[in-house]
Amino acid sequence: MSEDAQGQAGPIHPPDTAERSVVVCGTAGGVGTSVVSALLAEYRAGTSLGGASWWVDAAGNDGDIHQRLRATGDQTLLRTALGTGLLPAPEAAVSDIVLHTWRFGAVPVVDAGTRPLTVLPELESDELGSVTPVLIVGPRPDLLNRSREIFTEWDHAGVLAKTIIVICCQVPTLNHQALTQMLIDAVSGKVAGVVGLDYEPVLGEGTALDKDSQQRFSSRTWESIGRLSAGTRRA
Repeated sequence: MSEDAQGQAGPIHPPDTAERSVVVCGTAGGVGTSVVSALLAEYRAGTSLGGASWWVDAAGNDGDIHQRLRATGDQTLLRTALGTGLLPAPEAAVSDIVLHTWRFGAVPVVDAGTRPLTVLPELESDELGSVTPVLIVGPRPDLLNRSREIFTEWDHAGVLAKTIIVICCQVPTLNHQALTQMLIDAVSGKVAGVVGLDYEPVLGEGTALDKDSQQRFSSRTWESIGRLSAGTRRA
C-alpha cells in the first residue's frame, strides 16, 4: 500500500489516459536515449497530455537535457515551453519514480540510461505491468550484436513482447534502413514495434532542443516520434 497525493492510503494507479507511462533504456552509451525520451515527452505534451507529460532523468549521469530544452521555473520540477515537467531522480528506483509521478496525475517518460539489465526486474513486476518499455539501439552491426544479450534476457523475462525498439541514427552517413529491416525480420512477433529514426541535423548540432529548435526538425523526425508515441498508447 502507498500514500497518494492527498495523503490517503491505498494502491496507486496510473492516470486514466490513453497514453501509457514509458521507461526508456539505451543498449549502449551515446545511442540517443535521453534525446529520444525527452522528445517523446515533448511530443505528448504538445499533442495530448500538456503539463501531465513528465520527463524523468533517472539515467544516473550528468545530463544536460534540461538546459537544452530551455526549461525554467521551480528547480524541483522545471517546465519546458510546451509544458513538459522535468524531474531529476538520478538515485531513485524506476518503480518508485513511476509511482511518484502517478500520485500527481502525471504520465512519465523515464530515461533509465544504459541500464537495461539492471531495470529488467522492475519491468517484470506487477507494479509496472502497464508501463511500455522502449529500447534504443544504434544502427551499427557492432552495437546490434552487443544488444543480443539484452534482447535475450528481456525475451526470457517476458518483457520484450511489449517493448518498442527504436533504431536511432546518430551519424549522417549511415543508412539505418537495411539494418532496421534486418532487425524487424529478426524480432518479428517478439516485440511491440520497431521505429527507425533518421539522422536529424538539428539534433546533430548537440545544442538546443527547445520549441524553436524543434520547429526546424525534418518532418521525418516528427513522423518517427509520432509513431513511437502511437505505439505507447493503449489499444
